Amino acid sequence: MYGQDLALAQELQHRAITTSQQRDLLLANISILSYLGDYDGCAHWLDQVGGRRDVIGRQSDYRLRRFRRLPNPWRALIEAEREDSLCATIDSKLQDGLPVVVDLVGGIGDQLENAALLLNIQTQLSRIPTLYVRTLGENAGIVTRLLEQVEGLNLLSQANQDHAQWRITAPWFRYWLGRCGIRETIRRPLLDEARVDGSGRGTLLVCWRTKPDAMTPLSSFSRSLPFARIASLLDQWRGAAQRRGLQLIDISDYTPDEARVLQTSHGGWVTLARQQLNSLQDTLRLMRQAEAIATVDTSLGHLAVLCRRQVNLLLPLWPDERWYDLLADGLYRELTTVHQQTRFHSWDEPLTALSRELQLTR
Repeated sequence: MYGQDLALAQELQHRAITTSQQRDLLLANISILSYLGDYDGCAHWLDQVGGRRDVIGRQSDYRLRRFRRLPNPWRALIEAEREDSLCATIDSKLQDGLPVVVDLVGGIGDQLENAALLLNIQTQLSRIPTLYVRTLGENAGIVTRLLEQVEGLNLLSQANQDHAQWRITAPWFRYWLGRCGIRETIRRPLLDEARVDGSGRGTLLVCWRTKPDAMTPLSSFSRSLPFARIASLLDQWRGAAQRRGLQLIDISDYTPDEARVLQTSHGGWVTLARQQLNSLQDTLRLMRQAEAIATVDTSLGHLAVLCRRQVNLLLPLWPDERWYDLLADGLYRELTTVHQQTRFHSWDEPLTALSRELQLTR
């Protein structure tokens, strides 16, 4: 409806908020303002409706705090009256040498990031705690199989689960880290898959689409390339790719009709590999075959960085706010080349920059 017109998108979203009848829908519509870059408007509505009393509203407040680079944004996710007792419990468990289980929540990228953070922060603590991590949600099995390969990470498995062990979600544990002044910087990867010189030469691994987000469709739409834009980019790249003998491995999710178009037009140098992926190990196998990686999907971005691989990350105009902090220091800053939109829903500038980076200009 609004295409690349950001002002119209924001206007329509404010209109949707004013006509929302149910509170959950009202708060969901308010949260969408942050995906449109209207953080001040989001804060205004949260204040007006008392939105921070609700989980959805606190999640919006968390994104506001991250965007504004406020210290310890995790505070937004916890009721104020629970903050002191939560921190006192963690302090007591660790002082007594009792194990603490940190539950990894969210998507694949969230869980990998949190696992890496827990691996990295232990040297900052006054005493080395017994920290376990447990994967949760629909991606738990996929993430667990990767984390089983990580040295120094205590992974809670079916064999060592004890129902008496005390558990806390990663966001709440990170709030405690913030209260303790622990820096959330990741310098050590989960796995070291740094490319050996010469390996994967002439192969590019790409992902042009993110997994559809049923809760916030605008988020996944804004972070994915339209099919026509993908097709035109490959048309632009074809000449340079053929001269260089470049092969492209594409793990984007396409409809059958879209896949047929790409195979007909670019089958000689583009391999559609989405159907080969059943685990993160499958993704790692394709990463090992590639000289370079380019992605709009942040899960692949996390996996690449946390396996010590360089990655070209294409971001929308208003990205997930955690990337502002991730890219400021550590492995993410060292290994990530960012190509970000400068205009709402326009991939022209980031794709032009990516083409130059990969030397695929005409």
